[in-house]
Amino acid sequence: MNRATNIRSRRMAATAAQVTSHARRLTAERGLSGFTVEEVCEQVDISRRTFFNYFASKDDAVLGVPARGNDDDALKAGFVASGDPTSGDPTSGDPANTGLSPTLLDDLAELAVQRWERSDITAESIREVLTAFEREPRLFTRIIEKLLRDEQSDVELVEQREGLAAGDLRAGAAVQLIRTLARATAREFLTRTNTDTFAEILARRLAAARALFAPNPDPERKS
Repeated sequence: MNRATNIRSRRMAATAAQVTSHARRLTAERGLSGFTVEEVCEQVDISRRTFFNYFASKDDAVLGVPARGNDDDALKAGFVASGDPTSGDPTSGDPANTGLSPTLLDDLAELAVQRWERSDITAESIREVLTAFEREPRLFTRIIEKLLRDEQSDVELVEQREGLAAGDLRAGAAVQLIRTLARATAREFLTRTNTDTFAEILARRLAAARALFAPNPDPERKS
């Protein structure tokens, strides 16, 4: 990406963030039916046409769901390309290590880090969306549906990368593990006392999960 394209992308991201912030505030104050797209456009100083270049509806503006997708496709392509399922050890006796890339969990974690860094989520933005949800509870249902779609999309991404059959439980387990750790990481990252990066916190949590599932070197030892 050249410098001009990068600057343009940053400006677009900043404008989208302003639209979402104003839409959330107005939703919290009046409900979705209590304001118009034109009011949002006036506050952000954009045209109605520009609004719909960013978001398909007021609902999507509040939820921060872009109308034309985002640069997540590039992240997904890099994730798929980094897979090496042939490097698993079929003689290890561990089914989880057969036909899977040894860096699968690390690469899923890195994907989560990259997405977080591009999301511009803050404690304030979390408060804004929760306040909007209180006024319009149906938005909560929509965001849950989106999260489930995103999770399934990532499961299919792992299946593609690892050459797994649809429905292979290992793909779902890997995605669900990293997503659970990422949610906990986000909560810790947004605390007032935190000084670590999102990547550092997620790495610690992933290491703890690995330690939990690591084989016990002494089978006679009782927990």
